[in-house]
Amino acid sequence: MSHSLDSLFAQFHHAAQAAQLQQDKWLIIDPVYEHMELLQAQPLEALLPRILALVEAWPELDYGGPGPFGSLIEEHPMASYTPALAASLLRQPSTQVIGWLDRTTRVDADMLARDPNPVGPAQLSAVLEQVLQHSGASADCKAFAQICLNDLRTCL
Repeated sequence: MSHSLDSLFAQFHHAAQAAQLQQDKWLIIDPVYEHMELLQAQPLEALLPRILALVEAWPELDYGGPGPFGSLIEEHPMASYTPALAASLLRQPSTQVIGWLDRTTRVDADMLARDPNPVGPAQLSAVLEQVLQHSGASADCKAFAQICLNDLRTCL
């Protein structure tokens, strides 16, 4: 199955390149939605590194909010993906991953009791502080990181 995932993600990289060149987010979002059934059948540990590599390669693209990848990721327990999202932000910050990770800090106490998040508000704040200093973060990404950081500070 990894061969077909490799092929599929090669197509997604091509679509991401076209989306960036044409400034049309649907050029990446639509193909992902077309393959959701196949993607949902895969274990997260096989998908998440590929998803994050794609977003890190094309960090300024809008993949939807949360979009097909975010919806797919959120089908899993937060402990299985939030540490990887935080690590991705340290490698190559993106507004997309900030958004996905920020969403996990906005769940209510009942949800957290059922689905604990190892990356809580304090940890996310620390990561966002690093994003603000990261040389590879775009101005838009830094602006969004600051907005999320300001919101988190009211919660801490």
